[in-house]
Amino acid sequence: METIFQHFRPEEKEKIIEIYSKFEIAERDYYPVLLDFLDPRERVIVNNISGHFEDLTVEYYGGGNSEDRERMRAVIYPSLIPIKLDVFQITTYKIDYPEKFVNLSHRNILGAMMSLGFERSKLGDIVFGESIQFAIDSNLKDYIKMELTRIKNAPIKLVEIPSEEMIQGNIETHNMTIVASSYRIDTIVSEVLKEGRAKSKARVEKEKVKVNHSLVTNPALNIEIGDIVSVRGFGRFIVNELVHETRKGKYRISVKVYVENV
Repeated sequence: METIFQHFRPEEKEKIIEIYSKFEIAERDYYPVLLDFLDPRERVIVNNISGHFEDLTVEYYGGGNSEDRERMRAVIYPSLIPIKLDVFQITTYKIDYPEKFVNLSHRNILGAMMSLGFERSKLGDIVFGESIQFAIDSNLKDYIKMELTRIKNAPIKLVEIPSEEMIQGNIETHNMTIVASSYRIDTIVSEVLKEGRAKSKARVEKEKVKVNHSLVTNPALNIEIGDIVSVRGFGRFIVNELVHETRKGKYRISVKVYVENV
């Protein structure tokens, strides 16, 4: 595994070991192994590890018909074994609530769920459209339906819908390419937000920036492919691709920007 570790951050070592062990189980038992919901960065780790197991295949699913989910479950399985959708064990709920009297945000809903003691890895995407929907590990579906009855002091009801009918959501996104002098988080935030480097550095130091849902305070942290960067008061973006240096010694970086409040 040392050849894998060298491509990732030291703090990701434990996650790499955990995922690698799942591949070993699938190979040893010749049987599908299901992982929790993974963010884009974790899927980069899975894809890297999968290259070391020639007889195993990885498929992802997060609900609905979209391949563009931020959070998706993965199943690792021997290539000759057929896989059906129900192997992902995803339940999708629609939230019924008094829309005329209360506005619910992504933060409100996620906060209410996390207050019930759920691990983030058990929860999929929360999407907004003609209704508010979310995906969850099916093993927790009865518990959350029983316990999640209020959000922002408003009564709610969870209505189960087929996972394949989960909507894409109406969050506006757009792809952009930036050219930065380094992969430092403050430099990347500066280019995406189109603000001065000093201001972006201050955002990081004042704990207004998260990478992969964890607060960062070190402006020198280098971003990697799949990182989810959240900036308080702006929204979030996902790093899609890191391109090598330009002729002027800078780096071309592709990101997907989510236009929403976080």
